Amino acid sequence: MATAAERQTEWARLVIDSFVRAGVDDAVISPGSRSTPFVIAALRHEGLRCTSALDERSGAHYGLGQARGTLRPSLLLCTSGSAAANYYPAVLEASEAGVPLIVLSADRPPELHQCGANQTTDQVGLFGKHVRFFANLGEPREDLRSLRAARRLVAQAVSEATGVRPGPVHINAQARKPLEPAPVSDEFRKIVDAVLDEPLTQVLRARPLEPTLVEHVSPLVIDAVVEALDAARRPVILCGPADARSALFVDAVTELSERAAAPVLAEMTSQFRCWSQTRALGAFDTIWRTDAGRASLAPDFVLQLGAAPISKGWEDLSARAPIRRMVVHPWAWADPTSDAEAIIQADIGSFLAALSRADLDLEHRDASFPTRFARAEALVWETAEQVLAEQGDSLTEALAVRAAFDALPNPSAVVLGNSLPIRDAETWVPPCDKLLVVHSQRGVSGIDGVVSGAAGVASCVDGPTTLVVGDVSFLHDLNGLQLASRVEGPLVIVVINNGGGRIFEQLPIAHDGDESWLSFFTTPHDADLASAAAIHGCAYQRVSTVTELRRGLAEAYAAADGCTVVEAVVPPQSAFEQSSELRSRIGRALVQEVP
Repeated sequence: MATAAERQTEWARLVIDSFVRAGVDDAVISPGSRSTPFVIAALRHEGLRCTSALDERSGAHYGLGQARGTLRPSLLLCTSGSAAANYYPAVLEASEAGVPLIVLSADRPPELHQCGANQTTDQVGLFGKHVRFFANLGEPREDLRSLRAARRLVAQAVSEATGVRPGPVHINAQARKPLEPAPVSDEFRKIVDAVLDEPLTQVLRARPLEPTLVEHVSPLVIDAVVEALDAARRPVILCGPADARSALFVDAVTELSERAAAPVLAEMTSQFRCWSQTRALGAFDTIWRTDAGRASLAPDFVLQLGAAPISKGWEDLSARAPIRRMVVHPWAWADPTSDAEAIIQADIGSFLAALSRADLDLEHRDASFPTRFARAEALVWETAEQVLAEQGDSLTEALAVRAAFDALPNPSAVVLGNSLPIRDAETWVPPCDKLLVVHSQRGVSGIDGVVSGAAGVASCVDGPTTLVVGDVSFLHDLNGLQLASRVEGPLVIVVINNGGGRIFEQLPIAHDGDESWLSFFTTPHDADLASAAAIHGCAYQRVSTVTELRRGLAEAYAAADGCTVVEAVVPPQSAFEQSSELRSRIGRALVQEVP
């Protein structure tokens, strides 16, 4: 019979090996004692890349960033007590955004619960309904059925994390001292080896999840969409946030657009806007935020691909009068306005491949609609160039975002912070033919962990990664620089420092409330970002002109590896002032040129 220490050592080896065989390549490990058996097993496994994260919250977002880039779950490994609770923000984001993620939390043994023992709390069901699967692994045992059950639970967890509705899963594992690995008898090791040699249970789904495979989409679904398209005079294909696999189907959405005479309106994070040979339009938000644009360029049918758009213009347009709309999303009910005609649960690429082959009737089309929308699109970008040029070399928020995108190497991975950066990109960056995969945290749209998430993306990218982030979001995740400093990169972090969270100045509270309240929303600061970067040895530059920013970005991308923080100092009100000026000019131009 094996000793308790032997059982624990082999139990941990079996669990970690099963994760690797189930498809897990990365583990993000935070420090602690109770997790020692699993940490040592992970470090010993040649098939697992391990990253050390001193802060669980940062480490969880790093793993989340890895999963966004690879579409495979990373393993988060932590000790007992409050450690796993620090994973909560990333678990929420993974759940709402549909990103696979695995939490393996170490726990105290049963005799230390409910008795005031140190670093002990009830970790069972810690994440509640926000995980797709939970299992309490129990204590190590040596009988075959228990060993096989542990492997099965791992297989189940990975399957649920990567399933039709991907997301986070949680396994809680109890460990008893001594926690360090113990010498194991040949007899017991052979028993565990025999179990590991058994094939891990496969999950054979009727719906393939690999990005290169196309699932079957029912002809009844396609017929319903074709019927709606055939009846429409002014249809559009509106593309909201989606994961990286959508980039594989740029050609399919382009073909559908041409055959259906329906403009493709694509947000940055849809993966359809910045890619080779894309013909997507990107100025619809600015257009629909004007009275003239809503009046003259309103569609009568919208085929929404992916999550709900972030576009305020679309929100304004759809609030005026109901517009017939169908939503295509792999798993989510992406209809915040509760007025979609149909929710089509299908892989976006597979749906596009099927629909682009369908016969479409253009008899009812307003033939001028695509042309007028394209003219409005051109007007927006022409006017945007004028507004930006009038600023000269002085740096503004809009110019910082535009210069950052202009400087991006081709190909690149891009991460956009929430609040203003992602909206600035929509407003000031036109579609391009660079091969860009654009990530953002739009699950619950938090500012937490953005630096760590970008570092996670960078760790899985063979080439440069760029994060464009606001100063408050950057300060919220300074510990992410510990992970960012280690990437092979280059990882370039463009911090737009406008002295606080200026998006709140564009909300009604800034105008309708007491002036003394505003600082509690904008949180102005005097933080020294150079010192923040120096804490973890990140290179740093401070720029305040367009010329300085372009030069700084070129130097940062030329670096062989590592992280560079580029602080772009801009006037506090520049985002609001320039976007308002752009919309004002566009409103007048549309009246004159796009009736």
